[in-house]
Amino acid sequence: MKKSGQLVIGLIIAFLAIYYTMRNVSVSELMDSFRHVHYAWLAPTFLLMCLTYVARAIRWRALLKPVREVKTMELFSPLMVGFMAGVLPARAGELIRAYLLGKKFQLSFASSLATIVVERLFDLVLLLILFSWILVFHGDIFNADIEWSGISIRDLAFQFGIFSLAVVLVLIAFIYLLTFHNEKALALIHWLVRPLPEKWRYKLIQMAETFSQGLGVFRDIRALAFIGVTTVLVWGLIVLQYYPLYWAFDLQDKSATSLVLLTVMVCILITVLPTPAFLGSFNAGVLIALHEIMNEAEVAVVSFGFVGWGLNFAVIIIGGVYFILHDQLSVKKLVEIEEEA
Repeated sequence: MKKSGQLVIGLIIAFLAIYYTMRNVSVSELMDSFRHVHYAWLAPTFLLMCLTYVARAIRWRALLKPVREVKTMELFSPLMVGFMAGVLPARAGELIRAYLLGKKFQLSFASSLATIVVERLFDLVLLLILFSWILVFHGDIFNADIEWSGISIRDLAFQFGIFSLAVVLVLIAFIYLLTFHNEKALALIHWLVRPLPEKWRYKLIQMAETFSQGLGVFRDIRALAFIGVTTVLVWGLIVLQYYPLYWAFDLQDKSATSLVLLTVMVCILITVLPTPAFLGSFNAGVLIALHEIMNEAEVAVVSFGFVGWGLNFAVIIIGGVYFILHDQLSVKKLVEIEEEA
């Protein structure tokens, strides 16, 4: 499918998600709710959102250490430009991050991409831990009667959890084989790609070989422990970044349960509904978590969703544009990378 077609489909999904979010709220009610927001609380929200990217850069440096020693500050450019590229279809941001990292530090694309895959693996494991905490200690909040577009929220959450667990197990097995049984793993890849044309076989085998070079961190227990700690820091900030907004909108339940539930539901929706910049999918996740499940006032929650999305989008765009200009990056080249994805 052409990228323009993917973009159109993504925008249609975003529109439908926004329609779902605002189906019971008029534009006048939404505008009026913005006048009652305690805007002073938006500043700490913005700051916490910025700090999540600082924590991500620190973790990325640790992931890269077995491949190349770099400074944390040097990673902000590929990090922020890559996240900004999330507005493009097909989630091309990760590929652009890998390309920019490789170009900046003379690394192969596959090795750069491997560090991002490991990063996402740690993220997924932490998300599953948060999800499990909700299910074990507060599973009763997933009322079977709560639905989204005819789908039970409880069923959706369980299916997401099972799918995520399967992805984690497959990734761990794949990374383990490439790291500790490299020759056997490459032999298996050779066998799997035999039916393909020679040109593609060569490219895939070469990519697998260089990809394994980016997995060196798995040979260092101390490095893995540090990455685990920084992952906890990243997700702690992701959860906490929403807390000031609870005060900005005078929500009734400001508990840790509500914050974790909000984080989990947003992650589920932006995964299930891959919209450009998560517009609509983010809003739907907020509505389901805070209104459908936690019974907060619908107008306030809809307003919360738009403000929360807008702040996060502003952080990404400001950071991305700054580093594009600062590093004199070619926007045309970034688009070309996205089109090749």
